[in-house]
Amino acid sequence: MAEIYITSGFTKNTNIDHPETLNVLLLNLMPNRAETEHQFVSLLKNSTKDITLTFCLPKTHTLKNNPHESLKKYVTFDEVKSNYYDALIVTGAPLDRISFTAVDYWDELLEITEWRKTHVTQSLFICWSAYAVGEIDGVFKGQQLTRKISGVYTTNGLTIPHSRYFTIPLKNSINGTILAGNTEIGAVLIQNDQLHSTYLTGHLEYQTNTLAQEYQRDIVAGLSPHKPGNYFDKNNIPVNTWSLTANKFYHQWMANVIKTKKSIALGRE
Repeated sequence: MAEIYITSGFTKNTNIDHPETLNVLLLNLMPNRAETEHQFVSLLKNSTKDITLTFCLPKTHTLKNNPHESLKKYVTFDEVKSNYYDALIVTGAPLDRISFTAVDYWDELLEITEWRKTHVTQSLFICWSAYAVGEIDGVFKGQQLTRKISGVYTTNGLTIPHSRYFTIPLKNSINGTILAGNTEIGAVLIQNDQLHSTYLTGHLEYQTNTLAQEYQRDIVAGLSPHKPGNYFDKNNIPVNTWSLTANKFYHQWMANVIKTKKSIALGRE
């Protein structure tokens, strides 16, 4: 199990450099940042190499919408864009019911998307960010939905929680390899080797109760949500059936980061 040295965020645990580690930048766009941090830290420990992890926010978003506590604990993209990273992870965000251009940090996301091509070895985009960046990159064309895809679904042997108002029809892949998906919920996992990028439409980082909490939140908000599928047992208790997939996926993804980093280093010799 890897050691995770966290340089910023609510889970910060170091003030010193750890030069022999993998450098990972995580752009955390989820509303509950502290909870999301814990989720990702637990999965990144599946790496075979220690990690230095930096939690980041778009500067344009923090100036408009974030509490002072987040501003104090997080670095902004503007502060780190001169750095180079072995990996970039961009989380989902509750933005899939509005147009891309209505997102307050859309222009900055466009900049980050281009920046990572020269400053990051491997990139992973999750849920809304996969939907958005996949379109920016020209890898696929997504489609907004009026009915939420909510529940736990298994495609191509991968069991993944989903919570989204968009789909990526299998026929809409333009320049990507679809590794998992079906006609019911669309493409789930897409890869583009040229861009060293992976697009995941679900939330493998979710804890057992996360979908249930979102379901209750949507009820309170008057959205009349349908019950998440393949998730509750006969007593309406959430069942985590995706932890094995989550651990395996992040272990393999981090192994690919290490492999790509070594390949690049050998090419420079």
